[in-house]
Amino acid sequence: MKNDLIIYGYNCKNLGDDLMFAEIINKTDYKRYFFIGHGEVPNFVNKEIFFIKPGRLMKLRWKLKADFAVIGGSVLMGASPQQKDAIRQKIEWFKWNKITGGRNFIIGANLGPYDDEKEYLDLLSALGSVVDKWFVRDNVSFDMLEKVRTRYLKLMPDIVMGFDKERFMEESDSSVAISVTSVGKDNNNLIDAESYAGEIAQLAQSYIDQGKSVNLLSFEDRVDLEPIDKIASLIKQTNGSVNIIKNVGEDIVKAIAQADVVVSTRFHAMVLAALFEKKQIIYAYNNKTTQFAQTYGFETYVVTGSYVGKDPVKTSFDKDVLRFAKTYAELVQK
Repeated sequence: MKNDLIIYGYNCKNLGDDLMFAEIINKTDYKRYFFIGHGEVPNFVNKEIFFIKPGRLMKLRWKLKADFAVIGGSVLMGASPQQKDAIRQKIEWFKWNKITGGRNFIIGANLGPYDDEKEYLDLLSALGSVVDKWFVRDNVSFDMLEKVRTRYLKLMPDIVMGFDKERFMEESDSSVAISVTSVGKDNNNLIDAESYAGEIAQLAQSYIDQGKSVNLLSFEDRVDLEPIDKIASLIKQTNGSVNIIKNVGEDIVKAIAQADVVVSTRFHAMVLAALFEKKQIIYAYNNKTTQFAQTYGFETYVVTGSYVGKDPVKTSFDKDVLRFAKTYAELVQK
């Protein structure tokens, strides 16, 4: 008899996370699929989704002998007391799922940032005692988990690298797709927001002056649209044009697939652009971008206040790596 899959992740209409959820849900064969929370059904998911409401009665709503997966990149941050408390909450959920006869997975994570290495490693060790399978997507995270002797640890491609891109394959239209986000989110203080907006506006202006169409991409509208509006206000339209593309349906994926150049701030803009073998300018605004880029040999740039010298570089993944990315469903469910 098939069991259920319970998922916890950032289910807030974020394109990258929705694609991660869809890759696992659409390609596995569980009896039923549950999300913890009150969210909507993620985009790209083609199966029926149920929800387990958090709260005091949550344990009573849990499913017996279920697989429980925490899915996402920034699900194990430890740079603030709130983030460490969130890890402790996951440990309690994993413990409860063990009591009810289930298995526990962490899928697609990259570790950090953290403010105290010893405390963070202790939390990872506690997780390791209740997690049955770990799938991480960069070398730094893999090495850190080996320190705490994590069992069933696999270094995997990002889940989205298994995305079926064929139906989006079209000739480039010479447009430039620029992924924009709030660089201070997740307590990230590596980049000054004003300097970032100014530099992206300069870069966009340089392409517009060449007569190119620039698409400013919002992966998560409630977070990305504010900095996009700021950047758009700094651009003077001359020979080209500026378009703001919200996270609606497949619009963002299509814009990346059709672009000649992709400027990536969002993590999954970088992944999708490499999947479509695009020339990229990758901004390393947090550790997960840097760690992943280093794993696959991608060049990254920091915000300096000027776009000069930041040239787009062709990016792609090896075919063997992409084939490996398509094995997630098998590895998770077996």
